[in-house]
Amino acid sequence: MSTKCPCGSAKDYNSCCQLLIDGQEAPGPEELMRARYTAFVMKNLDYIAATTDPQAMAEFDFEATRQWAENSEFHKLEILNSSNEGNKGTVEFKAHYRMEGKEHIHHELSKFRKHSGVWYFRDARLMSTPKAE
Repeated sequence: MSTKCPCGSAKDYNSCCQLLIDGQEAPGPEELMRARYTAFVMKNLDYIAATTDPQAMAEFDFEATRQWAENSEFHKLEILNSSNEGNKGTVEFKAHYRMEGKEHIHHELSKFRKHSGVWYFRDARLMSTPKAE
């Protein structure tokens, strides 16, 4: 039985984000962003950590990220814009999730860096304050 990938690509999970989560390198920033979102859906924080730029790991709060992921129910990813320019890229997105009975939207501009042929999440800028609905 196949299931649609949580990233919203309309592909089956096993031919989309599962390939990346299982170890295949992401071909670009958008694909990595989609796989990271799917990892949040599945509470796979090891993948989130593994795809974070090693130079940014000192700033990565694993425990806070784990708590947020475990207390959130992610249900929609909207890719608003993405770029891939050599070894740098960006993805602007909105992640829709439910936490403590309220709907939230996390709107972010993520920066990615390609190092030794591998794409990593570098850092992010919050585009709007999450509001509960």
